[in-house]
Amino acid sequence: MCVGDESWLSLAERTANRIRLLQADLADEDPDVRRAHVTEEVREALAKLVPHDQERFLEALEARFPAWEAEGMVAQAPASNAPPRSVAPTDMAEFQDPGFLIRQLQKLAPAMTGEQRVRAAEELARSGITTGGAGGVSPEAMDRVRATLELSPEMSVDMERLVHVMATVLEKVVSLDDIAWKNWMKMSENRRSRGRSGLAGVLGKYVSGNDEVGSSQVTDELESFRRLTASLMLALSQSGQAAYTQMRRLHPDEIEGIIRNEKANLLVSQDVRCWRRYRELAGAMDAAQVEVELLRSLAGWVNEWMSRQSR
Repeated sequence: MCVGDESWLSLAERTANRIRLLQADLADEDPDVRRAHVTEEVREALAKLVPHDQERFLEALEARFPAWEAEGMVAQAPASNAPPRSVAPTDMAEFQDPGFLIRQLQKLAPAMTGEQRVRAAEELARSGITTGGAGGVSPEAMDRVRATLELSPEMSVDMERLVHVMATVLEKVVSLDDIAWKNWMKMSENRRSRGRSGLAGVLGKYVSGNDEVGSSQVTDELESFRRLTASLMLALSQSGQAAYTQMRRLHPDEIEGIIRNEKANLLVSQDVRCWRRYRELAGAMDAAQVEVELLRSLAGWVNEWMSRQSR
């Protein structure tokens, strides 16, 4: 094994010279033959190095053939009349070190369009080169993300930021789901209610690959959450009407109607009788009972709107 900067640098220089000589010596040979000899030369050189020095060696070797970006390393023997020959360094290193190919992709990445990035990621995923995380998102799922966020196809998506946003949204949704179902249970009393939806548990099983939970169940859970929260918000618009209905019994017209239907008392005026009845009804009011009646009224609206949305 070679040790030290001088060793791998010297080896890179010697290997580059050997490749140039091979290109000159094998100028009349079949391209596959030349490629095989060059590949073997690189293999033998890499075998002399420790893994850490192998990457630096390949970088140094690449630097000695700057025409790689044009998909070829031009090597011509001195004093030779043979035309320039090229050999792709990807052919030299494809069986040696994946890091070499990754570095080339990293160099090209800044100039790649959003569509090219997506296509490259898809091809890598098809080859099994994926961590199973954000990099393995299917094109269909990305299309839905783009549509939801109103992103044009040429706009790139920062996957780290996307995951951050999704994590934050999930935190808020799960928290809101818990609040919504707890309040719905309080409002509905003995009405039909399934209680808490367990949204966090369902989503957790699904993203962890649990076969007990499918995408349809996730969709159903989220749709139930959407219907409930939307209905609760719509019910707020009826809270004024519900409160007015509860207090209507104290309205002067209501009290006067009650008094008119009672037996007249010639010794007490109607105004006095109305006032007494008002005090009687107002004194009998209980804050807890008013809340129960108000929530019951709002629960009726929630049930109605949830039914409408499920049709």
